[in-house]
Amino acid sequence: MDIQPTILSQYANSSALCTILDAWRQALDPASTIDRWYRLVWNVQTAQGYGLDVWGRIVGVSRVLTITPGAYLGWREASDLTEEGFNQAPWYGGSDASGNFRLTDEGFRQLIYAKALANISDGSIVSINKILATLFSGQGTAYVRDNNDMSMTYIFNFLPTDVQISIIQNSGVLPRPSGVGVEYQIIDAAVLKNDFGGDIS
Repeated sequence: MDIQPTILSQYANSSALCTILDAWRQALDPASTIDRWYRLVWNVQTAQGYGLDVWGRIVGVSRVLTITPGAYLGWREASDLTEEGFNQAPWYGGSDASGNFRLTDEGFRQLIYAKALANISDGSIVSINKILATLFSGQGTAYVRDNNDMSMTYIFNFLPTDVQISIIQNSGVLPRPSGVGVEYQIIDAAVLKNDFGGDIS
């Protein structure tokens, strides 16, 4: 900020006064603080820590998720991502003391984007697929299928991590139209490549 126009003309050539005012200007100049605030809080693309926590409150999602603890013996009818068949996973042995997990900034940023998209979603297949593409970009194909019986299936052609499974099942980010049942399915890409008819699911 140029302070020279604010000084009365009779004091404009006073080196002592101009030096003091210039020192105050440098000490009080908020430009760097404003730039830092914009970068760390206001801009969701570059926000960190507290800034992302604020964005999380705005869109209505928490950085702390309850992790779905591993896989247990179950059947496909369970319709979630944690069931496994015999000799593949143990019996359920009770809940853990704490299954809470704090997302990193990058993971939380993805969740914020997905929740923001979900907040303005019209519930159509197209918009839900945009949310999936945002949430799992670079990991593999994820899409939703309309089963034409008042149910739909979220399909993942990659193996989500435990954190991602919790985002899928526990965060409430993925939309579900009212009155529509939801199932989840993982299709291993390696299996698809070896499936001649492409009908394994």
